[in-house]
Amino acid sequence: MIRKAVSNDLEGIYNLISSAAKDSRILYRAKEEILNVIGAFYICEKEDKVVGCCSLEIYNKKIAEIRSLVVLPAFRNQGIANELISACMKEAKEKNLYEVLTITDKVNLFERKGFASCLNNQTALFIKP
Repeated sequence: MIRKAVSNDLEGIYNLISSAAKDSRILYRAKEEILNVIGAFYICEKEDKVVGCCSLEIYNKKIAEIRSLVVLPAFRNQGIANELISACMKEAKEKNLYEVLTITDKVNLFERKGFASCLNNQTALFIKP
């Protein structure tokens, strides 16, 4: 079941993110940081356990970011990541956001959801300081 996260989900979300961050798959986030944006998170709950999460963090009316997408290994390849992204995109559409971005190594997953590396002839540029 996909639903909006509540404060009681903090530990489950934190454990997912911490585990994925150890593998350098996503950025680590402290409990306090997650708690501050808990309302931005969606979770997938199965057997009374948080098995997947991601957040839609809205920066302003122009741009939001899907981040912290994690699904437990035992629950992968069941469409959970796809459902979590869909929930974020539904919210973005309801809020009439102009653009949603993500920084990911799961390019194919996001391309299947309509994401592209260029938008309106704009390309993201990165540099490591």
